[in-house]
Amino acid sequence: MALVTGQSVTDVSQNVFANLGWDEVRLPAPVFEGDTIYSQSEVLEKRESKSRPNVGVVTVKTTGYNQDGTVVITFKRTLLVYKKDHSPGMNRPRPAQNA
Repeated sequence: MALVTGQSVTDVSQNVFANLGWDEVRLPAPVFEGDTIYSQSEVLEKRESKSRPNVGVVTVKTTGYNQDGTVVITFKRTLLVYKKDHSPGMNRPRPAQNA
């Protein structure tokens, strides 16, 4: 179910320094050709990195489900993410501040 992992990239890991691993991977129902797969991710935990001051450790739970709402995959993913304003080469425009 690489599709679901890929969908979660835009949710939680555009500023990833490194993937640390996937845990508790479950495939409770089959996926069939023609199914439409959706996913959502929830941040379970975040903490400062003990060895790298510019990154933090984030754990998310991602759930993938089909067009009928049947859960087809769940997993936890742990990653190192750059802290705000520490991502190299990422000059994104900031939202306008309300005056």
